[in-house]
Amino acid sequence: MRAANVVLMMALGLVAGPAWAGIALWDDYLVLSGFASVSAAKSDNATPLYIHRRFDDDWCFDCDTTVGLQLDSQLSDSWRASAQVVKRPQDTFSDPQFEWGYLGWQLTDNLEARGGRLRLPLFVASEYYYVGNAYPWARPPIDVYGTMLGITAFNGIDLLYNYSLGDELQLQLHPFYGGHNHENVDFGPSTLEIETEVQAGINLKLHGARFLLNFTYFYADFEVGGDPDTLDVFSLGGRYEFDQWELWAEFERDKLQHAAYVAAAWHLELWQPYVMVSQAWKRLESTSYIAGVRYNWMPNLSVNLEYQLADARNGSVGQFTLPPQVMGESSEANLVTLMLSYNF
Repeated sequence: MRAANVVLMMALGLVAGPAWAGIALWDDYLVLSGFASVSAAKSDNATPLYIHRRFDDDWCFDCDTTVGLQLDSQLSDSWRASAQVVKRPQDTFSDPQFEWGYLGWQLTDNLEARGGRLRLPLFVASEYYYVGNAYPWARPPIDVYGTMLGITAFNGIDLLYNYSLGDELQLQLHPFYGGHNHENVDFGPSTLEIETEVQAGINLKLHGARFLLNFTYFYADFEVGGDPDTLDVFSLGGRYEFDQWELWAEFERDKLQHAAYVAAAWHLELWQPYVMVSQAWKRLESTSYIAGVRYNWMPNLSVNLEYQLADARNGSVGQFTLPPQVMGESSEANLVTLMLSYNF
């Protein structure tokens, strides 16, 4: 369990600041950190699986490729800045995503205000979604984490208020508000243009010595292809550790889609076998069964070997990019992944 905690804390330090990882470029005023994941993956279904990765029945060596660089600067006792650029699986190296870039003002010991481009705090792993070393599995469950179509950031402001409830219990209150944002979501045969005018919500996290509880309410006023709409999203999840076990579970609900997963990982020194079941229902009907093992080669270097059965249920497209029945294919896909993840 100790090795797993060290890996998670290094990954959290990477996204939250330079305390756990990074290369000092200018004393402690400017710190560079980064992360990367690469894989070899193959499905037995010719219909591409997952809109941002598109696994099919040929071996793919760049479907999961993720590379990120982050700069953190402690400008003064009260001011800090952070910027992160990520080549996500759906991006090319020549066109990476400016994932966040903000200025933070520490108003009191417990309260920080931030402004700029910020991470959308929807799920347990949202803050470190692209850092493969931060969770046991090869990739977070897409049935849940893909409900926002890959939109993970917003332009706006937020507040982080931390309140101690005891020696090992801390509550974080995180309201956020964003203005205009434009996203293009590539579905392969077509591109979906999403214009968001308002993004607002609140995130609550309760931290204990062995657990984390996460709740988020998120409201968006947006247009898709010129058609206006609104969305209310609720998510609830958590992570719990006991003995050599680590348990994760999350649930997401909005008017278009419901999704959930449960997962368990067993810590055996440097090895972590794990299992997961995830499901989406309402607009998409899909179920995934995942089993794998992770080897923590070093605290910042890990290898995953993973098997996944993805099932598009009840005639739905599921997590495929096209209806597999139209392609003359089965509604199931067996996906095998060998992934290498690294951070510094």
